[in-house]
Amino acid sequence: MASLEQRGNRYRVAFRLGGEKQHVGIKAANRQEAESFLARIEENLRLVERGRMVVPEGADLGLFLLTDGRLDRKVAVVRVLCLSELFEKYRTTFTLGAKEKITRKMEDIHLKHLLRVISNKPVTEVSSGVVQQFVDARGQEKYLGHTVKTKTVRKAVATLRYVMNWGARQGFTTTKFPEVELTFAREKQAEPFRTYDQIATILSRGGLDERRTREHWDGLFLDPAQVAEVLEIVRRKTNATWLYPFLVAAAHTGARRGELFRSRIEDFDFDGKLVLLRELKRSRAKETFRTVDMTPQLESVLQTYFKTVHPGGVVAFCSEANRLLTDGQAWKSFRSAVGKSRWKVLRGYHAFRHSFASNLAAAGVDQRIIDELMGHTTLEMQQRYRHLFPQQRRAAVMTVFGKAS
Repeated sequence: MASLEQRGNRYRVAFRLGGEKQHVGIKAANRQEAESFLARIEENLRLVERGRMVVPEGADLGLFLLTDGRLDRKVAVVRVLCLSELFEKYRTTFTLGAKEKITRKMEDIHLKHLLRVISNKPVTEVSSGVVQQFVDARGQEKYLGHTVKTKTVRKAVATLRYVMNWGARQGFTTTKFPEVELTFAREKQAEPFRTYDQIATILSRGGLDERRTREHWDGLFLDPAQVAEVLEIVRRKTNATWLYPFLVAAAHTGARRGELFRSRIEDFDFDGKLVLLRELKRSRAKETFRTVDMTPQLESVLQTYFKTVHPGGVVAFCSEANRLLTDGQAWKSFRSAVGKSRWKVLRGYHAFRHSFASNLAAAGVDQRIIDELMGHTTLEMQQRYRHLFPQQRRAAVMTVFGKAS
């Protein structure tokens, strides 16, 4: 029924089934072991011929007979990725342009800390307990002498969740982020937006360390006259021909950094007096847009910039034609321009975005309009400048307590 054939040091079993000759390669160390395989195959062939063992359609016949019908195809061995390998796949294969460059940069920092604290575990071992251990350990670490903020730890966990679930969708791993409720240290709400004088008064009382001082200046917003003052300093001090128009656009539209970096000359409609801003934060699936009305000053500055010193190409703000600015490049140029003025306290040109929203709120503009102009998507950001609605707030209080006793 079946016979053993030897080819050098290798053995195989030859047999006929259904009128066709078949061969099964076997891994045997010697003749005796090969003959035991032969006996097993012969026994299983008899069971097949008697109908007591049915060979599945498309099965690997040799494997089926060798395993007594337990396997009909080779076992697929799935290699378990370690965290470092998954993180590297994410860094190198995640769709280019799907996220802001600054976002990817922050993700890289989060992944570095995750790998350092969790260690290079297999992805399958990243349980809810492991994630909680990261939260606890990272939340006790210090940066510049202060405990790492809960907000920072939350962002790192969010990055891990995104990368693990992305890896599962891409087929790199079958393990998704463990969906459990994590416990974080109590988080301090960000300081509300305040004017320069309000912050200076708070700091003059003393008793605040460097970090608390920095947090107060993070909440600085400029009134319209101060915005004009900072812009004038930049116009006079900078050697970067693109910086002044770039900052005027930031101050007069409330645009995010990335939105200004990506802006094109065509996005500034001088006939319709509108500015088109290319968003990335509102939707992960597609690029979205919002429009902001163009102010006379912005129109004048940009008309002059595009006609006289713009290097050419389609990118609106650049030092070389069609080459996007970087966050570091813009930050360095801004700091150089204001570094010797009283506005060196500005934590960045993002303050122009804060100021845009805050001044609209202080002027009594409806919050829904502000949200539309700013592209706000979170309640947290709305709450930071809600206290600046003076007319509505005072009217509400006076309705109840407005009469003198």
